[in-house]
Amino acid sequence: MGFDQDAAYMKLALLEARKGLGKTSPNPCVGAVVVRRGRVVGKGWHRRAGTPHAEIHALTAAGAAVAGATLYVTLEPCNHHGRTPPCSEAIIAAGIARVVFALADPN
Repeated sequence: MGFDQDAAYMKLALLEARKGLGKTSPNPCVGAVVVRRGRVVGKGWHRRAGTPHAEIHALTAAGAAVAGATLYVTLEPCNHHGRTPPCSEAIIAAGIARVVFALADPN
């Protein structure tokens, strides 16, 4: 995929993230979109602290279409155990082929 397509799908992920405004504190608002063969097959956003992250919602929504897809997420997927398991492990297990994130996670 080219830069323009990546930017367009990231914009969709940002729109998903906006759904969490005022609801996710102390966590950031995060949105995610799963794209396979040029089609959005799953979307998700982080609803509140301590619940599944945006990536998990998007992977679940994509179902079987997730394998070989690209994940667009507004924040680098987490790789630590906290109140929820690491999103990075779920992404690998789902068979995502490529991850594009807008902002590196400072944690």
